[in-house]
Amino acid sequence: MQLAALLATDAMVNILGVGLIALGLVLLVITISFWKSAVEDNSVLAPLEVMADRRFARANDSRRLAMLNKVRPEGAEPVTQLASPPVLLREPVSEPAKPFRDPFPHDDDAVDVVPSTIDPLLGGR
Repeated sequence: MQLAALLATDAMVNILGVGLIALGLVLLVITISFWKSAVEDNSVLAPLEVMADRRFARANDSRRLAMLNKVRPEGAEPVTQLASPPVLLREPVSEPAKPFRDPFPHDDDAVDVVPSTIDPLLGGR
């Protein structure tokens, strides 16, 4: 009886193992076909990728023009001037801090006029 149960368990493990290997191979084939069918970016978008680079942000205007013209698609006219401002802002411009103005002015001496019936400790007696 135990031998039959052991053989059935070994057969189930083998079947599951073969099934998982087959599933892995199917996923591999699907992945490879997905990679082959993927569409490359249009060459018109290449300047945007260059503009997102840190070297572009740190370069001077003439170097930026050269970097943009280097990746332009064939037949496109070269860039002659940059459309963006020469200075790149790293942080947003913010307003100067306004001085604090208390909308509810109060008197620090108000404790002296508190009647002792409210709180005898505040009356100072």
